[in-house]
Amino acid sequence: MNQKFKYVLLFVALLLIQGVVAQTISGTVTDNYGTPVPSVNIIEKGTTNGTSTDFDGNYTITVTNSSGMLVFSSLGFLSKEIAIGGQSSINIVLEEDVEQLGEVVVTALGIKREKKALGYSVQEVSSEDITTSGDGNVTTALQGKVAGVNITTTGGIGGNSRIELRGNSSLADNNDVLWVVDGVPFSSGDTSDGDIWGGVSNGGGLLDINPEDIQSMSVLKGGSAAALYGSRGANGVIVITTKKGSESQGLGISYTGSVVASSAAYFLDLQEEFGQGSEGVYDKFGTSSWGPQFDGGLRESWTGEMLPYLAAKDRLKDFTRTGVTSRHSVSLSNGGEKGSYRATISKDWTEGIYANHEINKTNFDLNATYSVNPWLNVDAKVSYINTKGQQRPEIGFYSVVSYFNSMPMNIRLQDLRPGYEIVGGEHVETLYTTANASYRNPYFLREQTVNNDERNRFFGNFTANIDFNENLKLRLRYGLDNYRYETENGYRYGDNVSDLRPNYITAEKFFSEENMELLLSYNKDLNEDFNLGVSAGANKMYRDTDKLSAESGKLISEETYFLSGAEDSGTIKTTEEFTEREIQSVYGFVDLSYKNYLFLNATARNDWSSTLPEDNNSYFYPSVNLSALVSEMVEMPDWVTYFKVRGSWAQVGKDTDPYNTSQVYTLGSGNFNLTTTSEPDLLVNSDLKPEISTSSEVGAELKLFKGILGIDFTYYSEDTKNQIVIVDLDQSTGYKGRYDNLGLITNRGIELMTTITPIRKDDFRLDITLNYAKNKGIVEELVTSVDDDEFYTFIEDNGGVQVRGTEGEKMGDIFGYAYERSEDGQIIIDDDGLPVRAGERQVLGNIQPDFTGSIGLNVSYKDFFLSALFGMQEGGEIYSLTEAGATGSGNASRTAQNNRMAFFPEGIKADGTSPTQIVSAQDYWSRVSGITEEFIYDASYMKLNEISIGYNIPLSLLGNKGSNFIREARISLIGRDLFYLYKDTPGTVPDASSYSTSYGARAFDFSPVPVTRSVGCSVNLKF
Repeated sequence: MNQKFKYVLLFVALLLIQGVVAQTISGTVTDNYGTPVPSVNIIEKGTTNGTSTDFDGNYTITVTNSSGMLVFSSLGFLSKEIAIGGQSSINIVLEEDVEQLGEVVVTALGIKREKKALGYSVQEVSSEDITTSGDGNVTTALQGKVAGVNITTTGGIGGNSRIELRGNSSLADNNDVLWVVDGVPFSSGDTSDGDIWGGVSNGGGLLDINPEDIQSMSVLKGGSAAALYGSRGANGVIVITTKKGSESQGLGISYTGSVVASSAAYFLDLQEEFGQGSEGVYDKFGTSSWGPQFDGGLRESWTGEMLPYLAAKDRLKDFTRTGVTSRHSVSLSNGGEKGSYRATISKDWTEGIYANHEINKTNFDLNATYSVNPWLNVDAKVSYINTKGQQRPEIGFYSVVSYFNSMPMNIRLQDLRPGYEIVGGEHVETLYTTANASYRNPYFLREQTVNNDERNRFFGNFTANIDFNENLKLRLRYGLDNYRYETENGYRYGDNVSDLRPNYITAEKFFSEENMELLLSYNKDLNEDFNLGVSAGANKMYRDTDKLSAESGKLISEETYFLSGAEDSGTIKTTEEFTEREIQSVYGFVDLSYKNYLFLNATARNDWSSTLPEDNNSYFYPSVNLSALVSEMVEMPDWVTYFKVRGSWAQVGKDTDPYNTSQVYTLGSGNFNLTTTSEPDLLVNSDLKPEISTSSEVGAELKLFKGILGIDFTYYSEDTKNQIVIVDLDQSTGYKGRYDNLGLITNRGIELMTTITPIRKDDFRLDITLNYAKNKGIVEELVTSVDDDEFYTFIEDNGGVQVRGTEGEKMGDIFGYAYERSEDGQIIIDDDGLPVRAGERQVLGNIQPDFTGSIGLNVSYKDFFLSALFGMQEGGEIYSLTEAGATGSGNASRTAQNNRMAFFPEGIKADGTSPTQIVSAQDYWSRVSGITEEFIYDASYMKLNEISIGYNIPLSLLGNKGSNFIREARISLIGRDLFYLYKDTPGTVPDASSYSTSYGARAFDFSPVPVTRSVGCSVNLKF
């Protein structure tokens, strides 16, 4: 009996133990349409043990208690608890919470708020949206993904980007958006930009941001959304939240890699029928293509050889190479009850489409959180970024593109290579004619010019969160953005253009910005209906920049390419600059909600800026916004799932750069080692006031037919007064201009974001996203120093074409020269038979588009997916200075019309009679090349911004055999800028053809670095 009793006890014990032993459970999570749901959080209730579903909705978790509960939760779905009950397989269907009442977005100051409570428009972009195209530049990766955000680029791969939120509100181009990473401002400065003559575009500080580290991006477009950031957020704010660590079932290692090949794709349309010479006569040293028609016969070339007289086709395309970008990122993350960490190291290698053009970037990021005790939690982030640029391409008049577009069409690349001869140990440029600034050998320029840059950046923050009780909390944060930026420029060899070459220029800049802030918050349910939140805080921003630059003057020889290698030590010039800036701020806000469907928010902030006069350095800006969930307040039809209305009003200010209110003199050295001073050519204004922007917006959000259709509509209005600009002064004053406050700019617009899910079945889903934005900016008031000149000139090219802001008119009018016309509109022809150019400049177009938009497609079928984004612009005009120049040199496609036979131009003479003078094609097109009107194009376009086609590899195909070493795997084919569905410009593209990112430069299509077409592949793995 005793032996049997032991066996019975053992059997019972085993039954009891069964409920508490560890057990592995797997399954799939789908929605109520049978579609797998990725990234669902699965937690063993009462523990910190958890996991998440993969791309296919699959999960595996090892639980400690087989009789416990699993909690399934995901954004947009109702949470569900399931009893384990000893099961080894649990498949779950989550019900959609189509009202999204719990959706949380990151707003100003890094504060997370429920989206339903916001009285203003905030658009979030997810990590996957940013990284799907494999673009390492966070600004261009944002293109087309947010309504009301206009992004223009220049400088090719790694070049600059201009971001405008809801139009341009500044005459002085003070339109920079504030970037904030994990609550700390991130400097986008040190962007080198070209001008009409030349220069390079270096992408600026935003190239340092690693897209793979981004969890989400919130775009705060309106004054109410950005008011708590003060003057720095007056142009809008982009808030980036980076990825944090979390407990992992596996190793916690993630890898992302991509390789993308880019080739030059869009070039000016050129003729290929006529070559070197003038008036149809061949000249082997000619500088234009007005020579005879190509016939293949042998002619003496500029090289002295007898060569076939043929067109040298695709020269610019053949001058470029296939650029390759390789990106690799590895992260390690884990966490537990007390804290978490995530460490990432990334490496980008980029070879541009021009030889020797390279950009290399290394990112290291560590993010950690730790709960010291129940009332104190700390988190810290530290990042180190090293970005190196080499031989960034020249843009503008002195660019390779400009020289090729004007070079006679029979000049061959093989005759231009290598670009020089060695004479007396020195490099001497070889060219088809005498070298000057207008005619250069692109191969020689590539070897002669030097531009290198390197930035070493440290960025991070330390935050302490103190919970005094469940209602009262304090946040203390210290943030630092610090970098050293070094540049090296010059000409390695001498030439016939300037007798000051070779030369060497170097510069070094130290930038440091510290932000110290505190935020005290109190939140309490007043009763069952009302909730009150009150917060007060303060911030101190201190920025310090030191810059040292030196220029050699002419060097002794090309072998002495360093500063002390100057021919005359007296020609070495050094400059040292110091700048300090401080903004002290206090702010507060109140949140009041009623029955969780009516929300009122009010904010107030006051800044004291060191850059403004003492009497005007304090400026206050308030905001108020209201949100109402109508669908919760009244009974709605069944097909209306969610209906919210919102409205807001705000006022924000902008200060100016340091030392614009106090006269600053430049110290130098003169003869006999005497110290000299020079007076600036700009007069400061001791009474300068801050710019003030007053904005308001109303909007509505709808979700219809159980979430199949979603609509988000916004109408906004913004008035910006006291524009801080430089106004011209009479030369008799001794100054070129003076800083002053003037003008009123208004922006009115609408934004519409629509999401549609027309197909949602077990294995197949289609999502469509539509973004639409329309903005109209007007210069309502303008006072200038000249009473008769009621306009502000943003930019002017070397031919007199201007972009203006005229009082009472839309900003961005293109003023240029038109044809002289009769009363009935016919072109006036002069006595030489050529069209007459009007004497006064007139409006020929405007750079503002009628609207911009995008169409996003996301398709998934089982484990396959496709993502595509089409971008578009309708309206606006652009002046093709590129084609105008090529027309004058006989290279543009239009100059080959009618086989260049002499003809009578269309039009009439000034006296109304018909022209009787026949003209040559060369005389006609040379005259027309100076008439702006002929080269104004519609800037409308539609293109495929990006596309990604991929496959989520099932774990069963990876040979894991239950070990789950590889937890997720995805492969993708990616493409960017593959084609344009329509455009009007002559071969070039209207959205990336300007020579700089300044506001007025977008009016010009002028010798840009060729836009590329990119294809590649990417791999995502989780272990």
